[in-house]
Amino acid sequence: MSRINTIEIIHKTREDYNRIAKYFSYTRQHLWTELEWLKKFVKNGQNILDWGCGNGRLVYLLENKNVNYFGTDQSVELLKIAKKSFKKEIKAGWVKFFSTASKKKKFPANFFDLVFMIASFHHLPDRQSRLDLLADMYKQLKPKGKLIITVWNLESDWAKNKINKDWKKIGDNDFLIPWKNPDGEVMVNRYYHHFSKEELSGLLKEAGFKIKSAEYGEKATWTDKKGGRNLIAVTQK
Repeated sequence: MSRINTIEIIHKTREDYNRIAKYFSYTRQHLWTELEWLKKFVKNGQNILDWGCGNGRLVYLLENKNVNYFGTDQSVELLKIAKKSFKKEIKAGWVKFFSTASKKKKFPANFFDLVFMIASFHHLPDRQSRLDLLADMYKQLKPKGKLIITVWNLESDWAKNKINKDWKKIGDNDFLIPWKNPDGEVMVNRYYHHFSKEELSGLLKEAGFKIKSAEYGEKATWTDKKGGRNLIAVTQK
């Protein structure tokens, strides 16, 4: 994929999420059961980054914890919703949101204890942008800090049924996937890259991360490649 197309896809993703922000956020007003397991990684005193935070729903993961949460996203419309939803937490000083629509947010080296990338990494359209991001995360994580990534598993039976129905394949492992409003009308076609376990693990290792686990999950259950909608990697600096 050429650089100009890479930039176009990144911009398209931003505008797609701005357009569907209201509907997208409505489907994510609470912490899904399948994300509850992430709580075991949260400890008091941590600095936590939520990269691609959307409407900030992971803040619910941190209730009753003494942590500092930093959410970044390139959708200004989703961030507006996040800031409205968590006014109390922002005022208390432990929740902060940052827009990356015009430029990436820089954090100090060795700053974060924990980084979440929940269903966001698969929107990056080329190998270099993925490696650049992982390099930034590696630098900003403290020694022994953890990076947890979830991406859609487009080799699952669930995805294959969707691909055959209305998903558009635009490359060997690249897709445009429709988002429909409550009336069933397609509002946008979001870009997704399908990561095999081997590709995702290879990128993480190249960036310097130690892979603690890379498994397929379906809701709150660990399963195989056919059954799991998500590929989940837990890594450590």
